[in-house]
Amino acid sequence: MGAWGYGILENDTVLDWVEDLLETQDLSLITEAIEMVLSDSEIESYTAEIALGAIEILAALQDRPGNEEYDEELESWINRHNGQGKELLVHSQKALGKILYESELRELREGSEKFEEWVKIIKELEGRLM
Repeated sequence: MGAWGYGILENDTVLDWVEDLLETQDLSLITEAIEMVLSDSEIESYTAEIALGAIEILAALQDRPGNEEYDEELESWINRHNGQGKELLVHSQKALGKILYESELRELREGSEKFEEWVKIIKELEGRLM
């Protein structure tokens, strides 16, 4: 059964990416996800979804987790890498701005009745990066 919701870790695209992340020993996939948003002039929805997942995990690495539920494997990965990635915080904030205002994901969410809830989730994540 597929997963698709308004939470950051509530879709198959991000959950598949998290499976890849769990196999890594560094933050390279997080860095790559953020850089993809910053370098793309047209941000496709899957690129934005993965970047949001990466930024959510980055915030958790800074001891600023949100309301997302992490399974045991992801929680363990976060604990092993705790405190890493501070140098990515400013880039993450810029990426969130692009996702919120310039992405295909925004266009898809705009037409839904839960658009304001989605914006609130993104802004809450942005606040945890500061």
